[in-house]
Amino acid sequence: MKSRRSKYFYKLIVYAICLITFPMAILGVFSYIHSSHTVQRKVNDGALQMLLQMQQRVEQSLRTADNALTQYSLQPSVLRLLTAEAENAGIGGSGRIEALQEGLRRIQLSDLGVADVQFIQLRDQWKVTYGGYEPFGPGDSEYKETYGGRPGSRWIIGERTIDLVKTLPIGAPEPAAVILFKVPYGGFGKYMFRHQELGEPFIVDDSLRVVAHTDHWTRVGTSATSMPYARQLLDSEADSGLFKTELEGEPYNVIFSKSAYNGWTYVSLLSVTEMTRESEAIKWVTLAASAIILLIGFAVSLLGANRLYGPIRRLYESVFRTEEEGGGRMPAGGEDELQLIGERVKAALQSETRMSRELKSQRGRLQHFFMLKLYLGQTDPVERDYYEASLRQSWNAMSVLVLQIDTLEGTGYAEKDKELLLFAVTNIVAEIMPQADRLLQPIVMGTSKVTLVGSPLADEQEYSAWLDGEAKRIRETVKHYLRLPVSIGVSSPFRSLHDAGRGYKEAGEALQYRIKLGHEAVVHIGDVRPDRSLAPEYPEKVKDELIEAVRMGEGDRARLLLERFAREVFAVPLSHRQYQMLMIALLTDLLRSLQEYEGVLQSLYEEEKALYDRLFEFKTSAEMTEWINLSVIKPAIRMLEERKNRQHRGITDELLRMIENEYDTPLTIEHCAFRIHYHPDYVRHVFRKEAGMPFSDFLARHRLQIAKSWLTGTEMRIAEIAEKLQYTNAQNFIRYFRKMEGMTPGQYRDARGSGSQERL
Repeated sequence: MKSRRSKYFYKLIVYAICLITFPMAILGVFSYIHSSHTVQRKVNDGALQMLLQMQQRVEQSLRTADNALTQYSLQPSVLRLLTAEAENAGIGGSGRIEALQEGLRRIQLSDLGVADVQFIQLRDQWKVTYGGYEPFGPGDSEYKETYGGRPGSRWIIGERTIDLVKTLPIGAPEPAAVILFKVPYGGFGKYMFRHQELGEPFIVDDSLRVVAHTDHWTRVGTSATSMPYARQLLDSEADSGLFKTELEGEPYNVIFSKSAYNGWTYVSLLSVTEMTRESEAIKWVTLAASAIILLIGFAVSLLGANRLYGPIRRLYESVFRTEEEGGGRMPAGGEDELQLIGERVKAALQSETRMSRELKSQRGRLQHFFMLKLYLGQTDPVERDYYEASLRQSWNAMSVLVLQIDTLEGTGYAEKDKELLLFAVTNIVAEIMPQADRLLQPIVMGTSKVTLVGSPLADEQEYSAWLDGEAKRIRETVKHYLRLPVSIGVSSPFRSLHDAGRGYKEAGEALQYRIKLGHEAVVHIGDVRPDRSLAPEYPEKVKDELIEAVRMGEGDRARLLLERFAREVFAVPLSHRQYQMLMIALLTDLLRSLQEYEGVLQSLYEEEKALYDRLFEFKTSAEMTEWINLSVIKPAIRMLEERKNRQHRGITDELLRMIENEYDTPLTIEHCAFRIHYHPDYVRHVFRKEAGMPFSDFLARHRLQIAKSWLTGTEMRIAEIAEKLQYTNAQNFIRYFRKMEGMTPGQYRDARGSGSQERL
């Protein structure tokens, strides 16, 4: 075959060059970046240290000046001017002026280059300076507003000086005097430095006005709020730090330190370009080294590629030699030999993978279908024998586990998620239970997850304990990962797959006994099978007391009796269907008792059949009793109470109507009760409860009101009024009237303006 070079040969050369060059290039870039960052970090650290030293020296001078003013304010000559006795005494002679001036001269010892020190008496409106005593008028705002309404010590920026203002007495809310310590703009100049690499420092106050600068002639007193870094300085909560900005298109580092003494901020601007100037040399050295290594690598790669390409070429010629000899077409030169070989191998592997996937998919479906038929009792004996002989020859006992979700309430899941949750449970069971302990994969049937498990354990007790432990482990794992309460029914053991259908039914039946055991139960069918000789006993006495409590409207007592009824029913070992029948019997008795109350039942429930269907949906006794209490007993008590209240109001309204219309007839409670067809005692009780007083008292008071209207509005005699109002004699009427009104009927008539002398 004619030798020729292909794409693969040139790829080897390029790869070898890249293998040599890229690490060197990456190393150079890393070295450059690292050195640049190191230089910047050290310059930043150096600038910060110098800034902190400058801050320390400036604040030391500021504190010295502040302490000098404090010492001056404590001199006797100053204190006497601040006392209440000196309020109207004025300056008090040249001796006191000289004492004040002498104290001011001593303050000149400050190393800040003090321009002037002034003692200003705000109360009497005079000041003392180096030049002597000078009064000022009330309209002179320069002195009136010197301290700005803020007592204490603070530094302010004047027109040509930076002033330390201290109010006296110290801490007084209404100061009597102010000391001004005036430092010229250049006073802080000896602390300022300008360095090409370490930056240009300056000081600003809390409003970003420049307090000190190397160029104090033009910059001190100006505002820095328009600078790009102003907002970051104001917003920063750190005491010191660094951030980046741009000035006139150039990158800068802003290093700052905030003073806790007077709120000033010490700032230094460092040019990033100046800091990284020295690191530029590293960049060019790195580029030169990379270029040299690239040339060397190219020569080495060319020699190495020839050696590495030989075996690949021989493999390529051996793969395609048969086609060439048989008249087939060899691939054209310049093609990648490994790519051509790989395409053929890949096609073969894809074909094999596709066939394997299809076989696996079909096998899984067949196994699922087999398990489904096995639980339904529809398998062929040949299929069962195959699995028993080939997969589980070592099992001495088998059982079926049926898992169901107890409730989705409080779990965050919806009903639509139940199918997905069951598949998640299936995967969990498949993960935690070894394949040696189960037959094929667990499957989902309806709302249940079904698994057939087995064990080589021969002892019945050991097998039962192992089975119980596996079921509880499954339950706890599902609860841990899915936050889902589940219960598991366990069938009795069997030895042949022929009995798997019976095991599936037993496990499903065992789950029905959650009605007694509650949620998150592991129920073995052998533990809950009832004694068939026991007949269910219906708690008749408790049922009667419960119905009576409902009729009397005693909700709390009814709830307790309902719980007592459930305890007595579920205390006896019965089948789950017997438990359901007893609870249905109780529901039936409750509904039957409510039918006696003229449509109360119809106002609560449209269809009684829906109540019984709902009762079968609950899985535990607690759910049943809670539902009966909330959905039947409480609504019934509420409706009966409303009906009773309407009845009481009707009886009372009828008796009031009789009193209004028939007060002049011999009315009695017995006569009224007979007319409205109720027992007198019941009517008497209802009227007293609704009207707030007995029937006879209400009738007597109503008649009294009628008598008062007749006394003032008619000429009827008192005896005639007593007779019409059904009093046995006039004296009884007069005694009752005097008792209720504090006067006789005649006196009442006279007091109301009748004026006529009434006789009996």
